[in-house]
Amino acid sequence: MKGSLRTCDKGHQFFKSSSCPVCPVCEKEKKPDHGFLALLSAPARRALEGKKITTLKSLSKYSESEILQLHGIGKTTIPILREALKAEVLYFKKNEETTKSSDLKSVDAYIAKCKHPLLNVVKALRIIILSTDKSIGEEIAWNAPSFFYTGKMKPFNPKEYKRLIVNFNLFREDCIRLIFLTGSKLNDKSGLLEGDYADGRRLALFHNMADVKKNEKVLQQLIKKWLLLLDKY
Repeated sequence: MKGSLRTCDKGHQFFKSSSCPVCPVCEKEKKPDHGFLALLSAPARRALEGKKITTLKSLSKYSESEILQLHGIGKTTIPILREALKAEVLYFKKNEETTKSSDLKSVDAYIAKCKHPLLNVVKALRIIILSTDKSIGEEIAWNAPSFFYTGKMKPFNPKEYKRLIVNFNLFREDCIRLIFLTGSKLNDKSGLLEGDYADGRRLALFHNMADVKKNEKVLQQLIKKWLLLLDKY
């Protein structure tokens, strides 16, 4: 089954199994015969055209990370664009966010207002995480303290959250959960990280100060390992 039969505004008939309204016949007619846009897939081409990026000169005004944020642009598109720019002695704009600043004040304000019954655990874990390495910064994300790498990194899609080390989840009142968004790559053998989530998340649970003291060194070792695996400049 090819899907449902549809007809576009120009009268082209085509089958589509998804909800995407794009007519493949129209897309084929729109595809340029030459130029860098001719090298791209239809979704990538539409993404650039939607931003009026139709020349290499206009493309060079954007950074790789900005282009990656466009819907329809995948990782495989960037090398193609990079080579097309290079052929014309052009380059992507330098990524302005090769580093990221810590937001100490927002986390201080959050903790000052926090009424969680295990606030002492939150404060202790915060100190442990920040003291692990001077390159670790903090901010409020997902309505809780979040910790990330502040140093230089290669351009990446912000939706991949490559800077994120760990963030608090204070939903439960009986424990504090630390979420390692990419914890699976740490291959933890200590038993501190729990869960087997398909997206790579792993959790560390702290029910009291005794848990904090017991697992302080292991927590710092895991964070240091994460920093070593990071795709830095």
